[in-house]
Amino acid sequence: MRASRALGLVPILVLLLAWQWAASAGLYAAVLLPPPLAVAQVFLDEPAQLAYHMMASLTRVAIGVGWAFVIAVPLGLLIGRYHWLDMLTDWSIQMFRSFPPISLIPLALLFFGIGDKPAVVLIFISAFWPLIINTIFGVRSVERTLLRVAKSSRAGEWLIFTDIMLPASLPAIFTGLRLAIGAGWLTVVTAEMIAVRSGLGYMILNAQMTFRSDLIIAGILVIGVVGLAADQGVRALRGYLCRWQEGLTASPE
Repeated sequence: MRASRALGLVPILVLLLAWQWAASAGLYAAVLLPPPLAVAQVFLDEPAQLAYHMMASLTRVAIGVGWAFVIAVPLGLLIGRYHWLDMLTDWSIQMFRSFPPISLIPLALLFFGIGDKPAVVLIFISAFWPLIINTIFGVRSVERTLLRVAKSSRAGEWLIFTDIMLPASLPAIFTGLRLAIGAGWLTVVTAEMIAVRSGLGYMILNAQMTFRSDLIIAGILVIGVVGLAADQGVRALRGYLCRWQEGLTASPE
């Protein structure tokens, strides 16, 4: 299984070779497209700057996604469980989730000013919708037979939530969390280019103004690697908590 996972490196290596070829062939000036070794040198020469901005972005994403998880998952469980609540909120969810978080940047700046708050709020909004929608989907996927057995056994609502609804919804919740983290990273980079003075988005924009394409690419690579690490972490946690699902789905073994 782990050996097959290494196949994921093949497209990355192909892209790296194509990048090196384009730089060596002089398709673009080195100031626009530096070779891979020049970008690698940034990690050796400026690790403190990269680490500082990475931690600033990572902190904002963790706070925004964390709050979204705490609010969206319980709310999604309730909406999925009670039909009347679903009817009450369905149109609102479908309408508000269509708003691009980037379009809310002007309002976020007006209400919260320059700093961490507007970025965290935008991350929260972008992460909230995939979490709540996937949680609702997970609850609706629970077998009705389980609910009938619980009712016939006179199980209370709390027991139904904790012993049936939540465990059965975990796979969908983790899928929502993966999407939420990805959306959070996309949003934080954009928000940092406008609303804050630190983070990878701010660093990339500042590097563009000073024609530091090597620093721009280094920042993009950090975003990709951290996003991959976060996604793999969630997948590993999902695999541990949802061991009961093994062999029940079409997932590759």
